[in-house]
Amino acid sequence: MTIETTILDFQLSNTFEQYESHMNAEEQQSMFKEMGVKTFYIGKSIDDPKRATVIFQGPENVLYDIFMNPETIPIVEASGHIYEGTKITRWISWKK
Repeated sequence: MTIETTILDFQLSNTFEQYESHMNAEEQQSMFKEMGVKTFYIGKSIDDPKRATVIFQGPENVLYDIFMNPETIPIVEASGHIYEGTKITRWISWKK
């Protein structure tokens, strides 16, 4: 099975604390669990408190396909994540 680690680097429209609270909410975590996605890290930039990064891990393409779907933009932005300008890096490994 291929595992993808997805790293998002983006600007926030709210505070980091508000964003982190949204991401860690039970409803959000349940949605990720249903998709088979784990949130490994949520952090804010030392230099820019309006910039954050999140590291996810799950099945290949799952998070990327959801993030790239224009219909999910309002859901992404509801957290405070500014969709435009998001830098996405993807890494794969094979689980034995």
